[in-house]
Amino acid sequence: MKTLILTEKPSVARDFASALGRSIGSTDGYIETDEFVITWAIGHLLAPFDPEDYDSKWKRWSLESLPILPSEFRFKAQPKTKKQLDIIKRLLKRSDLDRLIVATDAGREGELIARLILNDGKSKLKSFRFFTSAALTKEVIHEQLKNLKPLYDFDRLYIAGRARQKADWLVGMNLSRLATIKLGDLFSVGRVQTAVLGLIVERREAIEAFVPKDYFELKANFKFSNGNVSAHWFNPDVKEEEKRLDKRDQFDQMVKNLDRKPAVITVLNATEKIQYPQGLYSLTELQRQANMQFGFSATKTLEIAQALYEKYKCLSYPRTDSKVMAASSLDLVKGLVYKFKELYPEHFEKFVPYKVSLKNKMVFDDARLTDHHGLIPLKDFTGSESSPEGKIFHLVLNRFISNFLENHKYLETEVEIECEKEKFKTRGKKILEMGFKVLEGRENEELLLDLTLNEKGIFANGEVEAKKTKAPSEYTEASLLYDMTNPARLVTEQDLKKIFRTEIGLGTQATRAQIIETLLKRSYVDRTGKNLRATDKGMELIVKLRALPSTKALTSVSQTAKLELKLQSMAEGEVDDLQFLDSINKYVESATTEWKSILVPESEKKPRVYTGKFAKYNKKPDGTAATTSPATPTINLGPCPICQAEIKDFPKSYSCSRWKEGCGFTIWKVVAMKKLSESVVKTLMVKKKTDLLKGFKSKAGKPFEAYLLLTNEGKVEFEFLPR
Repeated sequence: MKTLILTEKPSVARDFASALGRSIGSTDGYIETDEFVITWAIGHLLAPFDPEDYDSKWKRWSLESLPILPSEFRFKAQPKTKKQLDIIKRLLKRSDLDRLIVATDAGREGELIARLILNDGKSKLKSFRFFTSAALTKEVIHEQLKNLKPLYDFDRLYIAGRARQKADWLVGMNLSRLATIKLGDLFSVGRVQTAVLGLIVERREAIEAFVPKDYFELKANFKFSNGNVSAHWFNPDVKEEEKRLDKRDQFDQMVKNLDRKPAVITVLNATEKIQYPQGLYSLTELQRQANMQFGFSATKTLEIAQALYEKYKCLSYPRTDSKVMAASSLDLVKGLVYKFKELYPEHFEKFVPYKVSLKNKMVFDDARLTDHHGLIPLKDFTGSESSPEGKIFHLVLNRFISNFLENHKYLETEVEIECEKEKFKTRGKKILEMGFKVLEGRENEELLLDLTLNEKGIFANGEVEAKKTKAPSEYTEASLLYDMTNPARLVTEQDLKKIFRTEIGLGTQATRAQIIETLLKRSYVDRTGKNLRATDKGMELIVKLRALPSTKALTSVSQTAKLELKLQSMAEGEVDDLQFLDSINKYVESATTEWKSILVPESEKKPRVYTGKFAKYNKKPDGTAATTSPATPTINLGPCPICQAEIKDFPKSYSCSRWKEGCGFTIWKVVAMKKLSESVVKTLMVKKKTDLLKGFKSKAGKPFEAYLLLTNEGKVEFEFLPR
């Protein structure tokens, strides 16, 4: 009899096959050896039912049909991967198999993926769990196969994954329909995506509300026996933010009073400091670095890393939130270090051989290991180093190598100078050992004179610097990813800060790029260069959600923290999933009641005409039937230029019918305060360029004329007459 092994990805199945023996014959969807049959999922092969799959009444988007609360959750095959699901289900029924080993990813989602497949295939095989986050070397596979545990030992992990999926479905399906119907435009609401949008909206609000303030700083030059030293005035008796004066004349008078007056060094502290390598890259850290260094979006970085993993076979599995390796991966890492030492000897000038050991906890730490180990290079990338693939590969390579180089050491000197009871401060930095930072190509010294404590000098001159307080910076993908990964500073409750200081963040390594792209595609956020900014549509959704007690929580990171804590406790057997889901049902019911009671001002009530699946809820924003004239038939604009689906006529736009699936193609009916006629929109779709149009107005109200262009990416842009 043989053993069936179920992995999450084809690449993992190949690792098992390579370790477990010669393949016997060509197969479709699985690999077979003398003792094993190895097959794989491709992520989630089963998706939750859509509302209309449960009951045709839920196909209609109407207030009367809400809330949607199925008595039991059901699942259906994903069309694109149904073939692989059918293969697995056939394998589960083979008579020559006597046991099953689940080897999907070692985490909540990996457990959920496997259990849904086994439930759908009605598996009766005696089942075990292969559970490791170590690199799947031949040795690790054989060792872990000796330490299998019964599959039921991981039931709580599956229950937590299932509860997360159900909660997200209930919140997303109900709140998206409520917001769409009541606000008169297409909106989607999601537990994590809405919290992230809330961050971006808060940042825009802070920037727009910001009023700059003038302030001044005094930079003084002191003359000592060895030369001049520059230092800034400070007041040690007030808080940091109060140390700057807002009246210039005070500093001007101070400069006059101190001119040529004696000064003395009252504090001279020199401290040797050490910076250690940062461990391996997790996916989010790699995305942040690539955004800062190369301007790559999170999605582009993930796509490149995935290609390096799948196509070029030179990078480990990229969707990881770990920065470490398992102790069992020591031999693998040792082999890679010395292989790359031969290929890149110039990178190893600061090499420390003893760091290639289990004592190096920046690299080897089973306690910090999650579903997958940190990103490592597996072999050299032979393409151009300046190509996108080359840039990402060498980021990972340099970070990997840096962990086996000398620590970075420098001497930091802090100096305080007193002159007529006024105090001034400056700092200096002297590098003692560049160490691993030789690979980063940056680190400047800020050298000070050789000074001594109590050394005397004079106030030579001073310069009053006029400055203004600065508004918060716009989010970039790098800074947004940082806040999604480390949201502790965004909450005030101490218990939530503790939650976020563990592995809990907003989204996962695998979903954060997708969340950002979803916000962009749904026109909640605009990207300009590296900056991300909430659109008016995104602002509208968050403001409306905040206005009601039930949905206000969705706009903050605190709610995500609390839910993740419950799921974590559920996986540990401390929270009952039925009680948890009952609380989600009650939450959805409460939110539905509140949203149904919204009284929209008459000025905001607009008759809406929906087509296709939306046609059945041609209602006013308050839910009553529209009393205006019959709907105008939808104009035929042809297929979506991005995905070829049908273009629909929505209240404020002509948009792709696959908007719920992420296609963001939209032509707004009002552009720069000008309403576009149907003929103009038709011309734009067919010819990709309109005639010269008049009647546009700038944000300042200034009229202008321009052509409208439809780009290959499906964006509408202005083209102006040459001047």
